[in-house]
Amino acid sequence: MGIDLLFKIAGVGILISVFHIALKQAGKEDMAHLCTLAGFTVVLYWVVQLLGRLFSTVQDVFKLF
Repeated sequence: MGIDLLFKIAGVGILISVFHIALKQAGKEDMAHLCTLAGFTVVLYWVVQLLGRLFSTVQDVFKLF
């Protein structure tokens, strides 16, 4: 769970940066920004899921609610 997620995030970051540079060089800056936003959204979705699991684990450990 831990290191896999870091590698996924790093991979998405590298891939999105390559797409952003390629699209910007082609003169499609709007698409480059949308591509970056899509990558950010995917990573944010993964982080939110991970935080949800963390809060669930904390509730189970401390018997909250």
